[in-house]
This record gives sequence, C-alpha cells and structure tokens, in this order.
Amino acid sequence: MMQNNLSSKGEYYIAVFNSKNHAVRLNYLLEKKGYRKFKLISTPCSLSNGCSYSLRFNNLTDLEYLKREASDFKQILNSIYEVQRLNGRKAYKRISYLI
Repeated sequence: MMQNNLSSKGEYYIAVFNSKNHAVRLNYLLEKKGYRKFKLISTPCSLSNGCSYSLRFNNLTDLEYLKREASDFKQILNSIYEVQRLNGRKAYKRISYLI
C-alpha cells in the first residue's frame, strides 16, 4: 500500500475534471488500488464555474498514476495546474500534459 505524502505547505498540483462525478470516481479507483498520493478537494472558484472537485497531488510525476488509471476517461481530465504561494496568495499556473 502506498503512503499518503500530501503536505499542507509549498507547491502542489491539481487535476481539474469536467464533472464532480468523474473526480470522485477516479479518486475512488485510485484509493481502491492503494494510491494515497491524491486528495479530493473542491476546485478553486477561479478555475471552475460551479461546484466541482479536483485531485490534489504533490509531485508532477504522480500525474502518471492519474493518466494510467484514467486511460478510459481521456475526456474527463480538463486541465492540470501548478499551485504556488506568492506574496501570501495562491497562484495557479496551467501546465501542459500529454495523455
């Protein structure tokens, strides 16, 4: 079983999905397989219209787990953002990824 190594400080990444159900379903599948590197969070309002969930993770290399487990969900992963604290505020930078 993989350890949960999410930290509450510093830079991290979020995967934004097209629907809340897709994020919840993928999180369930990842947890069932023992991946504890991800945390289901509310998508920041500045990144999504309406109620949505995202998956938070600390290392960009963990995106490989998402891509592998979501291979049949290619249409639901909307975008990936790097989140940093700048001057006491969170800054979101959209990053490129390949599925």
